[in-house]
Amino acid sequence: MGKRILFRKILRRHWLVLVLGYFLVFVDPFGISTSTSKAISHAFDRMVSPFYSANLAAEGSDSADLVDVILIDDFSIRMLSDEENGYLAANDWPLAYSDHGVIIDALRRRGYGTVILDTTFYRARSTDHSFDSLVTRLTHFRDSVGMNVILSAGEDPDELEPSIHPLVEAASNVGLTGWSGHGDHYPLEKVLPDGDRVLTLAVAGYRAYCQRTGWSGCEDLSKAEEALLVPKPEGMHLNWGMPATRMGPSVNCQPPKPDSTFRKLMYILQKNVSGPETVDHESLQTCPPVPTATLSDVFCSLRECDSFFENSEPLGERIAMVGVSLPSARDLFDPPTPGRLPGVYLHAEALRNLLLHGADYFKPIGLSLNLGFIGLPGWSVALGLLVAWPILLIGVVGGVRLILNWRWERNSPSQASQWSELAVELVEIVIVLFLLGLIYSVTLACHRTPGPLADLIGLTPLLLIAIRKERKEMENERISSLGWFARAYEQPTLGRNSVYRKLPRS
Repeated sequence: MGKRILFRKILRRHWLVLVLGYFLVFVDPFGISTSTSKAISHAFDRMVSPFYSANLAAEGSDSADLVDVILIDDFSIRMLSDEENGYLAANDWPLAYSDHGVIIDALRRRGYGTVILDTTFYRARSTDHSFDSLVTRLTHFRDSVGMNVILSAGEDPDELEPSIHPLVEAASNVGLTGWSGHGDHYPLEKVLPDGDRVLTLAVAGYRAYCQRTGWSGCEDLSKAEEALLVPKPEGMHLNWGMPATRMGPSVNCQPPKPDSTFRKLMYILQKNVSGPETVDHESLQTCPPVPTATLSDVFCSLRECDSFFENSEPLGERIAMVGVSLPSARDLFDPPTPGRLPGVYLHAEALRNLLLHGADYFKPIGLSLNLGFIGLPGWSVALGLLVAWPILLIGVVGGVRLILNWRWERNSPSQASQWSELAVELVEIVIVLFLLGLIYSVTLACHRTPGPLADLIGLTPLLLIAIRKERKEMENERISSLGWFARAYEQPTLGRNSVYRKLPRS
């Protein structure tokens, strides 16, 4: 009963801090809360990346490091369409339909059994007469060769015009490459107005690969729906790997130093503390997290080109995610890793997450309440955050009270006064960071991420204000508990404090 009263007193004493915290989180003035939580989430993602990369590269048959990104860039198009080479019919983007058949066939010869095209064909071009040729090639790859070819369906398969349907039907499957309402989380599927469910590109590739190969690491992704405390809409929180060491010779980037996982973690911790990594115009950009080659590497016959495609997996086990890296494409995003990347890396990393974790992929934790029932469509309130903020406030303030009481009970007044103000404030900051770090550690250990609870990081200054106020209140309570101080009378004086206590006369 006494503890409940103490908790009630803490909330009543710090009601203004509590309300101000709710205002900063739910109203989010100037986007401060969103920017802070995103920066903290990216920092934690970078801290996890060495362990994620180590698990991907683990030796054995259960290795999930099966995905390579193949970039179609301007240099490759110009070189391969030159008369001396003649691999491609088109000398600019978009490529001819027959060119895509040539690319897929070249990747098949390189040992890829699954090819995923992050390119959306909305309608058959009237100026390109090789459409039927590509349909024939895809049908041959699917029925005679046993090869998976996954096509992009854009944001909605209903937007694909009937003229392109023969190509869609010839492919193994299609997957969505666009969505809204999921934030930084990668959705597994989209429910259409008619009730049909369409898979996203990475999930479509995952299921097609598992059905074709029968890989032992495949799982039923529907089990993920059984998880508790998952906010709506659902989505996958992506783990991002360290910069890849296996790169095609035409990819101009800076490979990482071969180091231990612990040393990589310390390097990332240093970067998180010192600030984001910057690359000047004279330095090489950090390599992307997924092994990458360009289209020119696929058709290259030199030894340094062939070495990229040499691997220990059986022929046909690897997956190629083909995307575009062109200035005109404007398909760029900002991952937790340094630098901007083409959108194909988002689907490639999502596929690697599924291959590694299966249905146990990282999910955000929290509950959300849709306010549509009171006439506010599309508005939702994070119930987990609504409850977690007062609990965190009580936990931090209660922890500080315990430490200060221990300090006063274990030491004499003269020894306790030797604690400097700076030392006390450092202890308080450590308590706040410990509790927040504990939230992240427990959730990550359970393959969950704080989700909306990441906004609590931005409320750290409010917690320190509440702690300082509580410490002053405890000092007043301690002074009042001393008998001869309690009988002292106050007398106005000059100086920093308007009153001081004068000892009673004997």
